[in-house]
Amino acid sequence: MEDILHRRWIMLILLVLGFFLDGSLSLVFSQFFFVNDLQMAPQILLLEVVLVTFAAPDEPLLFWFTLFCGLFYDLFYTGLIGQYTLIVPLTYLLTKYLLNFFKDRPIYKLAAFIISVLVAQVILYFLALFFGMTSENIGQFIINALAPTILLNVVLFIVLYWPSAKLLGLMYIEHRR
Repeated sequence: MEDILHRRWIMLILLVLGFFLDGSLSLVFSQFFFVNDLQMAPQILLLEVVLVTFAAPDEPLLFWFTLFCGLFYDLFYTGLIGQYTLIVPLTYLLTKYLLNFFKDRPIYKLAAFIISVLVAQVILYFLALFFGMTSENIGQFIINALAPTILLNVVLFIVLYWPSAKLLGLMYIEHRR
């Protein structure tokens, strides 16, 4: 028996859910996520990109899904084409590369997600530094933004992993030869 990828639209549904949950959580919990110098950013879209990449690594449309999700993320939340147009497809490519070393187990998915969040936050920090939008040094960035964001996203991974994995499992049908 062989599993065949059948319901590709589930990948897009998960990416869109991650897209909207990012903004919704940031809005609803903004008094907890953005307090004084503390900044915690939920990265649910990146979580879904990692999980979808693990579930269907050879799907040719996945790169385009991630590119459009990043583009729409920027346009929807900021009105400008910006960082997430780069970060979301980069997360897909990074996860696809990590698949050479990681197995299809939850702990490896969490590790790939943490690496993706780390890379995304570092890119955002250096772009903000380059454009003069922040004056934080690297130590302040690690304490005020990077560490809290990683901790928040580990919790979000724990909460959202099982429902996402169950939905991704519905993509495959058994095929008997």
